Amino acid sequence: MILTVPNVLTLLRLLLVPCFMVASFREHFMLAFVLFVTAAVTDIFDGMIARRFNQRSRIGALLDPAADKTMMICGYLFYTLHASVRMPIPAFLTVTVFVRDILIIMFAYLLYTRIQVKRFDPSWAGKLSTVLQAVALGAGIAMNAFLPPSLHWLPEILFRLSLVATLYSAFDYLRLGRRLLDNSLTGAAARP
Repeated sequence: MILTVPNVLTLLRLLLVPCFMVASFREHFMLAFVLFVTAAVTDIFDGMIARRFNQRSRIGALLDPAADKTMMICGYLFYTLHASVRMPIPAFLTVTVFVRDILIIMFAYLLYTRIQVKRFDPSWAGKLSTVLQAVALGAGIAMNAFLPPSLHWLPEILFRLSLVATLYSAFDYLRLGRRLLDNSLTGAAARP
């Protein structure tokens, strides 16, 4: 079944991305923050519902990460680069997030094409870094929407925590990939 509650929530999250971007470009940062939080809540609920009621689907498995990454990419790019953003997200964090994702995609592709690894499940470090990246983006939006200057130290801490978690998860994924590659080569050498 394609039209399940989790898939509807994922489609809603995809539709929120252009609304989020329009609000951001028009400098309605409070509305952008509300839309971002709404997207995050739908992400939590669609996963819970899919697991609880066994409503997992192939289309959901493709759309869910696409919706998440689309929102994150658009948000990080806008809140790092756009001139209307008074308190931008540091470029070092945005670059690190993007480089990590590109490296993971490339490494997963190589594992799939070279040794036919079909599942490359997220690690706990990957999940933690994704959550911290989302919280850091939300904090970056909040700095421009409503957070008083006296509390700007909080997003700065979140940016650095997100950076450390992102770097560690990149290392963790590369280590996992290397182990899969080594196991495959060892298994191939053991076969007659």
